[in-house]
Formats: sequence, C-alpha cells, structure tokens
Amino acid sequence: MALIQTVAAWFGYAPRDPVDGNQNATRTVTKTAKPVTFDTAMTVTAVFASIRLLAETIASMPIDLYTKDKDGYLDTKADHDVMKLLRYKPNKRQNRIEFMEQLMLNLVSDGNAYVRITRVGDKNSRILSLDIINSSNMTVILKDDVLTYRHQVTSAFSRDFKESDIWHVKLFGNGIKGLSPLQHAAKAVAVADASDDKVTSLMRNGAKPTGAIMTKGNPNEEQRNTLRKELGDLVSGDETFMPVLPLDMKFEAISLTPSDIELLATRRFSLEEIARMFGVPSILINDSTQSSNWGSGISAIIEAFHKFNLRPYLERLELSMLTTLIPRKDWDNYQFEIDADAILRSSRKERVEMYNTEITSGQRTPNEVRRAEGWKPQEGGDELYMQLGFAPLNVVAKQSSLDQSKDTSNE
Repeated sequence: MALIQTVAAWFGYAPRDPVDGNQNATRTVTKTAKPVTFDTAMTVTAVFASIRLLAETIASMPIDLYTKDKDGYLDTKADHDVMKLLRYKPNKRQNRIEFMEQLMLNLVSDGNAYVRITRVGDKNSRILSLDIINSSNMTVILKDDVLTYRHQVTSAFSRDFKESDIWHVKLFGNGIKGLSPLQHAAKAVAVADASDDKVTSLMRNGAKPTGAIMTKGNPNEEQRNTLRKELGDLVSGDETFMPVLPLDMKFEAISLTPSDIELLATRRFSLEEIARMFGVPSILINDSTQSSNWGSGISAIIEAFHKFNLRPYLERLELSMLTTLIPRKDWDNYQFEIDADAILRSSRKERVEMYNTEITSGQRTPNEVRRAEGWKPQEGGDELYMQLGFAPLNVVAKQSSLDQSKDTSNE
C-alpha cells in the first residue's frame, strides 16, 4: 500500500507530506482556456462577487473575546490589549472592517492569509500592530521542522520572519499551507474569462461574423487586395456600413455564432461552477435564473450558507486568533467569538415570538433580550422568569391540597 501511495504521489494523484524546502511549489493546472492569475480572475464578475460576499460578510461581524469561568463556560467580555486592535484599528492604515476584508480576500483566493505581528514590552508580551502581508509576496519554507516565512518586499530584497511573528490562517491543505481555490479551479475560471472575452469581441465588432467573399472567377492578387480593403468594414467596420458586392460575389460567414458555441449556456454554467468553487449559493451573487428561490426560501438559503460555508471560516478564524494572539498558558481562560447572529436575524414578528418563548421558559432575562436588540437594560430586568401554569400532576395536587388547607384555616 505504501508503494502505491508513493507512486500516486509522484504523479500528483495524492496529497504528499511536506518535506524540507520551499512549500510554495505546488502542482498547477496547465491545460486552461487562457492563463489565470489573481488579477485576471478578479475581472470575472462571478469570482469578484463571490469573494466580495465572503469578505464583506465576515468583516462586518463583530469580534469579541470572553473569559471563561472554572467550568469552561463563557463569563464576561475580556478587557485584553489585543481586543483594542481587533475591535477598532489593527494597524495605522486600516480599521477593523478594512483589515478583515483584506485578510479574507487573501484567504478565500489563495487559501492562505499572513499577518505580521509586531510586539513590544517585557518579553514582547504586548501586541502593538497587526499588518497583513499579501499572499503573493510570501513564501513558506520548512527546514529541520522549523518554519520560516519569507516576505519578498521588492524584487531584490526579502525579509525572513519566525513562525511566532506571523499569524497564518490557512484553508485545508497539507498542514503547512492551504490549497488555493483559484489555482485548483483555474479551468473553470479560465472558461468564464474566455467567454467574457468572446462577448467583448462580438460587441466591439457589432456582433459581425468573420467570413469570406465567394466568387466564381479567380481574381489576381491585386484584385483580392482591393476587395479586402473595400469590403473590410463588412466584418470589422461600423455597424451602419452598407456593402455592395459585384453580381457574381456573395459573403459567406465562416465563424461560429454565439448560438453555435452555446455562449450563453457556457457563461451560465461558469457562474454555477465558480459559485460552487467558493461554496456560495449562486442566488446570493445575483443569479437571476434562481429568482424563484427568493421569498420564503431565502431564509433557508442564508441559514444553509451560514452553516456550511461561513461557519467553517468563523471557527477557523476564532481558533487561529486564540492560538496565535493569546499566550499558550491562557488558552483555557479565553475564547474568541465572531458574532454571526446579524445575518440570521429573522423578521421582527418572528423575533418577538422567539423572545417571548425564551423569557417565559427561563432561557433569557428581559435585559438579555434588550441587549440583543441594542436597547438599554432596565432595572429589575436581570431576573429569570418561569410560568407556573405547567407542572406535574402530583405537584398540582399538592398545591390544591395546600390551597384547601389555607381556606379551611381562614374559616
């Protein structure tokens, strides 16, 4: 079995364990409709919309750090120095929203996000700044079980960082680097980009097909050149051009029409492929062909999007922040929480019904509900309440006996 796995790894058919050296050398897709880079991929509207949806959605979610009690339950919001960065301004150039958008842009497209950690104070105990280094400028090197992050600042200058100086968030991969969605889905992105180029070419040319002038005779070279010059506008000129052909000539189109190459179907399929690549429901990037899903079905789509796509990102970020930005000795005392409730908020009517159930069943206090709605707490609203009309029969019987005894004693 080991021999089969080794042979499979040689041909790129199985994941391979990381070995000493540059970890950026990965197997790339070569047979594509056109070359795919980050910049060319972002010109495809479905790619841009999918990445923007993920980046902006997660960046808009509040980040909090909670302390844990002795039983491991969340207690109160922690007053920690790192939260002043993550909550407001991680570095001198970016606020929290801009920082998280750039981090997610790198993570979603490349599969890796790198953040330089600048520390100060006694034994570098305090984090002063968090600065994102774009993935294309970072190389991961494994040597003797020690990771080194190399930042290519310019073409002639690079700088190495220790593992403790870099906050590295990665998607699933070999444990050292995450797999790049754009790299491994290059074929789908290339087809979409090539389809857009074809549409652009057709529109620039007034949707005119290429073709040939058919004649019964055999014109010489000079006559052919004259015809090419005079009738060139037939396939590439202004849309108002009116050609007049000699009686024994006719124009024969030889290029495939958009319907021949099923251009619209190709673009439609490319949208679904790209949405599938990023795990985004196509309706959320304005796929109008799925418009029947809007209405009552959109809440189910958003809930599924949260469970199966956003939640893995959030869990990954929360654990990565804890294990990188908090000292190891304090891992059991703190927990990061990215609040995703905002995107799951139902209509006001449904929320009121839910809150009423939670209050009357003793799950929440009135002030907890008020805080969830962004309202100021009120005095006396921190008590848990429980309705007394629902109880076991033996308890009801005892209560009835007590009431009868009180009535008798009063008489």
